[in-house]
Amino acid sequence: MAEHPIYIIESECRGCCKCVECCPVKAVKVWNGRVSVSSTMCILCGTCLRVCPASARKTRDDTKVVKKLLRQKKKTFVSLAPSFASEFSDCTPGQLTAALKRMGFFAVSETALGADYVSAGIAAALKKVPSGGFHARSSERKGQLVYAADSGAVGGQKLFLSSACPAVVLYLKRYAAAFVPYLNDRASPLLAHAQFLRSLYGERINIVFIGPCIAKKREADQFREISAAITFDELRRWFRDEDIDPLAMSETRDDEFIPCRAAKGAFYPIDGGMIVSMRKYKGFSKTVNMVISGINVIMEMLNAEARIDSLESPLFLELLACQGGCVNGPCVTRDASAISRRARLLRYAESASDALDMEMSSRPLSLNGELTAAVIRRVCHTPDEIRAVLKQTGKYGVGDEINCSKCGYKSCRDFAAAMLEKRAEKAMCALYTRHLARRKANGLMNAMPGGVVIVEKNMRVIECNKNFASLMGSEIEELYKITARLAGFNLNKIPEIALHFEEVFSAEADGSFDYDIRVNIPNPPSSRILHLNVFVIEKGETAAGVFTDVTVPRIRWDRTISKAKTVIEKNVRTAQKIAFLLGENVAETETLLNSMIASRNTGMRKK
Repeated sequence: MAEHPIYIIESECRGCCKCVECCPVKAVKVWNGRVSVSSTMCILCGTCLRVCPASARKTRDDTKVVKKLLRQKKKTFVSLAPSFASEFSDCTPGQLTAALKRMGFFAVSETALGADYVSAGIAAALKKVPSGGFHARSSERKGQLVYAADSGAVGGQKLFLSSACPAVVLYLKRYAAAFVPYLNDRASPLLAHAQFLRSLYGERINIVFIGPCIAKKREADQFREISAAITFDELRRWFRDEDIDPLAMSETRDDEFIPCRAAKGAFYPIDGGMIVSMRKYKGFSKTVNMVISGINVIMEMLNAEARIDSLESPLFLELLACQGGCVNGPCVTRDASAISRRARLLRYAESASDALDMEMSSRPLSLNGELTAAVIRRVCHTPDEIRAVLKQTGKYGVGDEINCSKCGYKSCRDFAAAMLEKRAEKAMCALYTRHLARRKANGLMNAMPGGVVIVEKNMRVIECNKNFASLMGSEIEELYKITARLAGFNLNKIPEIALHFEEVFSAEADGSFDYDIRVNIPNPPSSRILHLNVFVIEKGETAAGVFTDVTVPRIRWDRTISKAKTVIEKNVRTAQKIAFLLGENVAETETLLNSMIASRNTGMRKK
């Protein structure tokens, strides 16, 4: 089985959950610290690729497969998506064809030809729709829809859904099975085009689709008529690797689309384009036509509460997963605005013929083909199961469920359900991780023997531990008890300390700095010598200070011993370098300092 068309490079993923938030069907799985795309849930809309700030989401590169096809003796044809007109607007269709043939393709044909056949077929079917509509039933033999005229409006089919967009078809079949009977029974434009080319040039040919759509790779994986599918992104990279510039190509008469140029099927890449094409064929007047583009909008409109039986007349819905149409697909070059891409496509499509000529349109094609997908059945979790998971993230009541959506899910309960299904983990909850980090930080600060304070650039205290307040005297200690860890306290009220923090902030220094300072404590009156280590948290914005009272005997001796050891080490290193000058003096210094340490340790043992 082919690898799923969308995958994630874990080393580049930053864990921001943007893909989870924007995925319309929540097909992104986060479990045990690993992020992956569920092939059974994904509808290949490509939203995650567009929103990933780290570009960690990638599409399966099928250029190697296509290169292998080109090395075969079979002729390889290109089925070129009509959105090429907006993607490669700087070159002519002939130049683009010449560039593709330079890479080894035999000929290039427009996928829009298949769209024309689909438009003609649906228009002919809708021509037979009576005022009461059709009754939809599934054919057990082929799994396709068979429309039978109903004698009256009651029970007649009033809703018809387009199946041109594979991402929409995958969504309906996996998440909205109630609407599957209303999908039209025609093959997609790509599959129809592949059937058309094989009817003309024989079965022993290869057909490679090139376009802006990732979901087309799913069609190529399933249908034998389609050999492979690559995106515009992949094609551009291939051009660069081969050092081929379509704009520099010289076109000839042999570089025209075969067997001919498409008709108004070229409008398919924009929302409403399918309806424009169908209107060129008779029989479309009995239905009301509507366009819905954008998978999230489709999900909202085709919800479980939609009352199809309330429709007053037959309704045809053109559904496109990408908002605005394929010209805004996930693998188009974003070098121009959506408006510009649409304008480019319109200019090209308007110059096409209204419909295929009689000879072409009368060619017999089966137009059969059903994109398969298993229904996703959501698990129903009990209230007790949901509550148990919510407690794991520190949510013990409804008031704790703030539904901030930072995890990517609409509500805390949706997130809890995902956790139960092992599609999400509690570390994704921003509130939980924030509280956990604060608890860890507070635990570390309280466990430290010295004083700790975190300060903003404006000299306002963010927080501190109890030892810091104790070092600063009884007044500060009392203030610590009645405020949240001295939050908001102005450190300028202790100028001896503020001076060194200001020095670090003004220099926008980065790292850690040591100071020995004298602090005068007003109540009770005393003077203390403190060792201050300032380390930068956010350069020029936030810093933390760790204080050690060197006037305490134990700490004073520890510092003396530490400095003694440092002197010993320095002198020994010096002795190794210049022993012939200082040998005897260094030995005496080492003996003296070691005696000092031994004397102190003996005194401590006696106590």
